[in-house]
Amino acid sequence: MIKVTFSGMRERLQTLDRLEREQLPFAAALTLTATAKEVKATLVEEMSSVFDRPTRWTLNSVFIEPATKARMEARVWLKDQDPGSGGSAAAEYLSPQIYGGPRDYKGTEKMLYRRGALSSGQYVLPGDKLQLDAHGNIGRGRLTKILSGAGLFTEEGYDANATDSARSMRKGNRRYFLIKKGRTAIGIAERLSRGKGSRNNIRMVLVFARRPAYSKLFDFYGTAERVAQDALPIEFEKALARALATRRQ
Repeated sequence: MIKVTFSGMRERLQTLDRLEREQLPFAAALTLTATAKEVKATLVEEMSSVFDRPTRWTLNSVFIEPATKARMEARVWLKDQDPGSGGSAAAEYLSPQIYGGPRDYKGTEKMLYRRGALSSGQYVLPGDKLQLDAHGNIGRGRLTKILSGAGLFTEEGYDANATDSARSMRKGNRRYFLIKKGRTAIGIAERLSRGKGSRNNIRMVLVFARRPAYSKLFDFYGTAERVAQDALPIEFEKALARALATRRQ
C-alpha cells in the first residue's frame, strides 16, 4: 500500500501566510486525494503496458482512500476482496508480480490437492495446445468442463463431475482424464479419438508442474512514489488556490 503524505514540503509550508494557513487542512486533503488519483491513473497505465492482455478486473483493481481534514493521508492499493465470481483478489494474484517469488495456490489447485490429484509443490499450468481466452487465461467454462470430465470436483464444491449419462457423453466431457507417470499425476489429458489406434491420440490440456516463480514485473511502489513526488507540489498549489477562492467568496 502507498500512503501519500506531505513529506518533503516543509519549506513550502513555512512560506504560507495567515489566511493560507487557515485554509491548509482543506487544501491538504484536496492535494493528497488529487495526488492519489494521479498515482492510480498511472498505475493502471503501467499495468496495461507490462501485463499481457490484463482483464478488466485487474485494471479496475487499483483503488484509493481519500484524505480528509481529520486524516492527512491518502492511500492507494489493490482490492483485497474476492471479486465475487470465484476468482482471486487482485492483491493476492498480483503480489508475485510486485514482489517477485512464487505465487500462492489458486482455488482450483487447492481443490485438486484435497482430492489427492495434485502433489505438494505442484501447480496447474495450461498445456501447450490448450486454447486460452482473450486474456491468455483458461476460460472458467473450459476449466469446469475439463475438471468435470476428469471427475475431479470435490463434494465441497458442487456435483459437476461428468457421468456415463447420455447427456455427459453428448457434451464430450468424458474425454478428459487424469494422466499419471508411475503413481504420480502429471496432468489432465484429452482423448482426441476413440476406437482402435486411439490410445496415443491424446493431448495434455493441464500440466502439473513445479511451483512457478516470478520476477518483479510491476513496479507498483517505484511508479507510485515517482508520480506522487512529481504531482504533490503541483496539486498543492492548485488546491490552495481553490481553497482561497472558496474562502473569499
